[in-house]
Parts: sequence; structure tokens; C-alpha cells
Amino acid sequence: MVSTVRKRAQLDPARMVREELRQLSAYHLDRTPCRFKLDQNEMPFDLPRPVKQRVVESLADRCWGAYPDFNSDRLRAVIGDWQGWPAEGVLLGNGSGELLALTVEAVTRAGDEVLGTLPSFSLYKLLVLRAGAVPRFLAPRPDLAMPTEELEREIERDPERPLILCSPNNPTGEAVTPEALERLLERLEAPLLLDNAYDEFCRHDYRPLLARHRHLAIFRTLSKAWAMAAWRLGYLLADPDLVTELIKVKLPYNLGFASARAAEAALASSTAVDRRVRAVIGRRAQWTRMLASAGFEVFPSEANFLMVRHARAEELRRGLEERSIRVRDVSYYPGLAGCFRIAIGSGAALRATRQAVAGILNEAR
Repeated sequence: MVSTVRKRAQLDPARMVREELRQLSAYHLDRTPCRFKLDQNEMPFDLPRPVKQRVVESLADRCWGAYPDFNSDRLRAVIGDWQGWPAEGVLLGNGSGELLALTVEAVTRAGDEVLGTLPSFSLYKLLVLRAGAVPRFLAPRPDLAMPTEELEREIERDPERPLILCSPNNPTGEAVTPEALERLLERLEAPLLLDNAYDEFCRHDYRPLLARHRHLAIFRTLSKAWAMAAWRLGYLLADPDLVTELIKVKLPYNLGFASARAAEAALASSTAVDRRVRAVIGRRAQWTRMLASAGFEVFPSEANFLMVRHARAEELRRGLEERSIRVRDVSYYPGLAGCFRIAIGSGAALRATRQAVAGILNEAR
């Protein structure tokens, strides 16, 4: 008995976690305060105050001791009507990342390969490994363009592997065309999970493909364009038969009452949000011109951020940080040496960034 107790005392709890997960690095962001926070692709606008006030009033009137709607059916109907898709084909979650994780785990078996591309959102590898599957993510092209032709060939080799695709892609900002996406769907015999978090800023609409391809699932969020990142609300559009199965393995009550009511209030104010999205798209062109004139290579973007490359990127990133302007270092991503990502901020942020970059480069001279 004594030896058993001693043996248990020597156990390393960390080694109880699967080895492939222990080898991962934790997702990390700098949370220290700064003047202009341009590293998380947040909107430079908040929700209108009257909208926020309506949410506060609905929370105060509601009994907090009662559980919320089991599957948030009321909000599913609202989003379905807004998106022109049956409510039975809508699923809600605590951010689109939760829904992606749920779906990856539901459609893969241990040891299965899951297709993807690099560079792309770093959490995809974690989601695949957490499901016990194997990421088969294609290496970056020299021009960093979306490797749709390479994906077509990979799918033809084995069409029964799920595919995770991000469009507009984070961190490059590029968006695949609906025509290219449909060519992939026509070859694929497994789910295509499309992370479409930045859809409002993109000229492409992938929703018409849902009716023609039942194995397509589109993941979206209210965190970006709708300035609701604090509420962590994502939604999935997919074939109702797939959503029926996903509900069986979804955790009960995964969306709180407060998040659902905040979403309903925001969606009722879509005119104001549309106006702000157009403003960000207009500023995207301004940011592109400003950064290009400062000597950056600016990659085309269909999102609310830009990826840039510069021979002195790390020096510039550190200099911006010293001036309380935070951007996202992506130089460690495959193929992205010398790059960082910067969200489309306010007019004040643009002016401060222009002045800061000029100062950093002049100091070096």
C-alpha cells in the first residue's frame, strides 16, 4: 500500500494528456493595455448605446435562476430568417471556434486525415489533433495564394477526407472565389468546413452553394463585423440533417441567455452595422495606400485586416509596440517570414500608425 501511494505521488499529471497535444504551444495574446489595439481584428466601433441599453433591460427583467433555451431555438429562427436558411439548419455556439471543434470531432475518426492549407488560422491544427485526427495541411505556395488547384489534386487522390478552409483567410486576407470553392465541393465526398468569420467584409457570398452541396458547412460569427466579441457568439449554416446530428453531441445550454438576447438586439439594428462595415471597407483602401507608401508589401485583403511584409518587420513591430500600437506578429507562420497583420482601425489609429512608422524608419536612418 505504501509503495502504491508513493508511486501515485510521483505521477506527472501533464503526462496524462495525449503526447500530440502536449507538443502544442498554448494560444497566446498580449493583453497589456495599449492605445491602439490592432492585433485581434476587432471593429473600431462599439454597438450603438441604445442597442446595449435594450440588452441590459432584458437581462434585468429575466429570472437568472432559470436555464436558457436548450438549443437557442428562438435565436436560430431569427438567424435563419436573416440568412435565408431554414432554422433547422442553424446551430449556435460560444463563438464559431466552438462549433468548428464540435463538427471536426463529429465527422472524423481517430487516425483520419483532415485536409487544410498553410498559412491559416493556427487553431485548426489544435482542433484536428484534439479530435484524434491527423492534419494534412498543404504547404504554402511561394506567392501565398490559396492553393485551390493543389487541393483539387489532393482531393482526387482521396476524396473522403474532410477539408477545413478559411475564406477570407486569416492571416493573409485572401478569399477563394465561389467558383473555385464549388470545384472543390464537386470533387469532395466528405464535409467541407468553411470558416467564413469575415464574410461581411468580403465581396463573395458562399450561401448559394449550401443548397447545391449538402456537405458544405459555413461557420460565421458576430464577433467581428457586429462588434460583439465580448459575447462570444458564433453560428453554423449547414444541411438540417447534419445539424440534427450535431445537436446530439453538442453540450446542453452551450449558449447563455445574455448572449442570445444581445444577438437579437444587434440583429435588429443591422442598418447601423451595415453602415459601419462599409466604413471599414473604405478605410481598408486608405490603410493599404498608407502602408504601401511607407514601403510595406501589402497583401490583398477581403477582411477587416491587412497582412504586410517588410524587410525590417520585427523592428517596425517593436517600434509600434513602444508607441502603444499593437499589431499581430505572424512571422512564425509557415511562409510568412517578415510579416505582421494589422486590423483596420479608426482614423486616429491610421494617423498614429503613419506617424509612428515614419518615425521608426527615420530613426534608423
